[in-house]
Amino acid sequence: MQQTFPAGNEPRVIIAQVRGDLNVSVWDQPGIAVDADGRVTELHQEGDALIIMECKGDLGLRVPAGAEIKVTNLKGDVSIEGVRRVELEDIGGDVELENIGIGVDIEKIGEAIALTDLRADIRVTNATSLRARGVIGADASLSHVALVEIETVGADLSLEKVETVVVGNVGGDLNVEDIADALSCGNIGGDCKVGGSATCEIAIGNVGGDMDAGSAASVHLGSAGGDCELADVQGIVEVGNVGGDAGFKGAGGNLQVGSVGGDGELTGLKGAIEVGSIGGDLELQALFPAGSHTRLNVGGDASVELPINPNLSIRAAVGGEVTGQSVAFGGGNLISLVYGDGSADLELSVGGDLELRGTGNPRSSSTSSSWGDFGSEMAELGREMGRPGQELSREIAAAFQGAGWSQGSEWAKELNRKMDEQTRRAQRHAEESARRAQRHTEESARRAEQHASRVRVRVNDREWRLDPERLERLKEQARKAATEGIAGALETVEQALSNLSVPKPPKPPVPPTPPSRPAPPTPPPAPGQTLRTDMEGAAQSESPPQQTTSSECVSATGGTEPDLEQEREAILRMIAEGRISPEEGDMLLEGLSG
Repeated sequence: MQQTFPAGNEPRVIIAQVRGDLNVSVWDQPGIAVDADGRVTELHQEGDALIIMECKGDLGLRVPAGAEIKVTNLKGDVSIEGVRRVELEDIGGDVELENIGIGVDIEKIGEAIALTDLRADIRVTNATSLRARGVIGADASLSHVALVEIETVGADLSLEKVETVVVGNVGGDLNVEDIADALSCGNIGGDCKVGGSATCEIAIGNVGGDMDAGSAASVHLGSAGGDCELADVQGIVEVGNVGGDAGFKGAGGNLQVGSVGGDGELTGLKGAIEVGSIGGDLELQALFPAGSHTRLNVGGDASVELPINPNLSIRAAVGGEVTGQSVAFGGGNLISLVYGDGSADLELSVGGDLELRGTGNPRSSSTSSSWGDFGSEMAELGREMGRPGQELSREIAAAFQGAGWSQGSEWAKELNRKMDEQTRRAQRHAEESARRAQRHTEESARRAEQHASRVRVRVNDREWRLDPERLERLKEQARKAATEGIAGALETVEQALSNLSVPKPPKPPVPPTPPSRPAPPTPPPAPGQTLRTDMEGAAQSESPPQQTTSSECVSATGGTEPDLEQEREAILRMIAEGRISPEEGDMLLEGLSG
């Protein structure tokens, strides 16, 4: 059946219940041509509207460019090109739309394309705007569409050369190329890849797979179940949880991350940095601007590249070794380093080794044992950072509901449930990695405190580990001996020797001196022992040799044995007067027992 109807100033075609396909094209005639392959139950015109009801086969139309097409309940495919506006509802087949609403005032017609419940694929090329309620059941591909608002896409969503996009849920992958202004999406079941511009703002609730975005004004991400790669973000970056590895490169603003399950690569960063936990290794390269504060909790090894001429204060709890130019500490350290004026702060908790790369030398360095709460503070940072991101998808979903949009169907609700479960699994994975990093960090801090609270003393080839409390007791005993005289000194020496953990060998017998020979002259005493004190097995210093008389010190290498009572008293007096350290005195007292 072929028939032509006159068209008014704003022609409309209303179509319902078509069992076949629909094909609409434009022509330059002032009328509407209808070509129906099968019986049409109702076909009539009311004013500017042409009504077509219950077509048993395919339907073809040729309309003026200013026409509006409205289709409801069509079983086959839809192809429409060049019209003013398209409204589709309950379409069973694929949909292809091209050049819709071009050159038309969008404020006058509203959205150029209005969709409700499409069960198959849709491809749109060159349209001013698109709004889709309910569900797009399969893949959706949009190119050169200025404004996009979609409630749910069941499979993959592909966007190219768009301006502003708001999407509730994507069951598969989301791929965006060349977005100009803003992207907001609640849940993405698969991977997400976004290539934007320096003015584009990105806000995504949850990504079940990998997240990859480059060239954006800012990025807000709730969670990514896989890896996360963000590059060339001009402003701030906020990320809740990352289940796999994370790479943040070239961020111009502040970076805030709750937890990373795998390794973290943070390079080219210009602002402050806060990362609650990184389960694996860390590579960090940043400018550390004056006044910035950077905090990171790392379960594995960490490598930090310092800027040229850094002005940085570093505090770190490190379970392994610390290496760098003019920096070397053994295992288990709580360190403090200051470069330049120290106007920027860097706080690290590292379960493994820490490597500081660069040419800067710290103007001061030290170890400390006063950071009892450092590990727990860094762990709490991860929990604090994760909370804001987890609310992002809920906020986007609430925006749809506030605008009066429903979830479309039971099928869409089931899709949301599955994506929510996938998101929760990703969050559990990231949180478990964060807990492992926290436990590792706290254990490293505990070991570091234990190492920092002990002193190693080496005499020749022998080494002792002395507790500070024991040294304080020895100081007190020395002070008493200096005031009580020789009797008190003997008692003090015996008590000190009994407290030493090093076993004392038995004293060898002294052979009798033959009465017929005169006693040989007493040789001069040998130089004093060279003692070396190691704090944390790292910072070392050599005590200069001191020449002493036989009443002040004992030669550890031999010579005529002096009076032991006077020697013990002399050693304890030297400790009390500060002429030798308690560690050196403890070792000299132990030498007398040999």
